[in-house]
This record gives sequence, C-alpha cells and structure tokens, in this order.
Amino acid sequence: MVEIGTVSEIAKISIRFSAAFAVLGIGLTYLYIGLTDASNPMKVLWAAGLSLGVAVAFLIMWTMSRDIIRDRDRERKRV
Repeated sequence: MVEIGTVSEIAKISIRFSAAFAVLGIGLTYLYIGLTDASNPMKVLWAAGLSLGVAVAFLIMWTMSRDIIRDRDRERKRV
C-alpha cells in the first residue's frame, strides 16, 4: 500500500519540475525569438502571440483550480 505522504511529496516534486521546465521552455522560446533573423515587427508579433498563449493557459488553469477548490469547500461544509 502506498502512503498518502509519499504520494503527496511526489505530486509536489512533479509540480515543481513541471513549473521549472515550463519557465525554462518559455525563456528559451523568447531567446530564440530574440536571436532569429526575422524583422523586429515579426519578433514583436511572435513574442506577443507567445505571451497571449501563456496568459490564456494560466487563466484556464487558474479557473479550473478555483472551481476544484470551491467544490472541495462545498463538500467539507456539507459534512
């Protein structure tokens, strides 16, 4: 049987690694945009698109986590 503490620690570690790889990946993408031979307006367009994509992804994750927390709080109040 797997202990709850072990599962919790593994989940926390995986979240940290996922965040680190996401930040690294986004940073490398901005670096690539900066170093490419495209014109400056094209670089700004790419960076803006990447920023909007990241913002939308975080907005979706925030909304989903907020809904999960609300549901969990409702369940606790019912019991």
